[in-house]
Amino acid sequence: MSSLRTRARDADRNALCNALDTAYAEGQMDGSEHRERTATALRAGTLGELKALVADLQLERPIALLPRDRPQRSRGARWAGVVVALALLGVGFGIGHATGRSSAPVATTPGTAAAGGQVAPVVVTPAGLHTPEGFGRLVEDLRSRLGSAVVADATAYPDYAVLTVPVEGSPGRVQSYTYRGGLDGPGPVTTRDANQPVVDLATIDARTALGLVAGAPESLKVADPTSRYLIIDDEGAGPRIAVYASNDNGETGYLQARPDGSIIAVHPHEAT
Repeated sequence: MSSLRTRARDADRNALCNALDTAYAEGQMDGSEHRERTATALRAGTLGELKALVADLQLERPIALLPRDRPQRSRGARWAGVVVALALLGVGFGIGHATGRSSAPVATTPGTAAAGGQVAPVVVTPAGLHTPEGFGRLVEDLRSRLGSAVVADATAYPDYAVLTVPVEGSPGRVQSYTYRGGLDGPGPVTTRDANQPVVDLATIDARTALGLVAGAPESLKVADPTSRYLIIDDEGAGPRIAVYASNDNGETGYLQARPDGSIIAVHPHEAT
């Protein structure tokens, strides 16, 4: 049987999500495409489906997608290896890579405009972004540094966020920023559909959005999640919140909802 037709494992799907996260952070795709490819990776049934998702990307290292006819370690040993690899890589940008632990407090330093128009980070004592206080600080820092909290999309992990922000005066261009208690960026300018709606994070009810995150273990049937994150965007039907959760057993799920908490779709983990 061709390796491309070999059934994919949870470890294979997580490896692909890691590659997609890196490509997103490097500006090889926008937030919308990253979200779509990640969702497709989570549903992929074969190695061929997974490999097609990264065929057009520049990858720093090959992805090891192993067909089942090769020797494999036990499930527990495989996941132990994944945990060690993630620890060595540090905090990543996607499913299964961000834990719920907050980083240690750090001292406050004033921010300045960096050369080349970049925004130098303002480092403050971090508050978890999955708390109303932490999310509110993110919104206020965006307003303070960029003049508004309007984004093309925002992905919020417990300890950091990735933001795609329209370039002022150029609705068809965006730049990415990261937020870890302070704003860092911008990244390279990329293009987007100038007619694609944007979202003002200041209009999002943090308690409602974060309530969806807090309820993810039950609604997505993912016990003891080691990763939970949310994406806020608007694809033309109004602001939308997507919540993703996964655990060290390879169980993953996601849902989509409106800012008022009304559910659009739920894709819970399905036990096999």
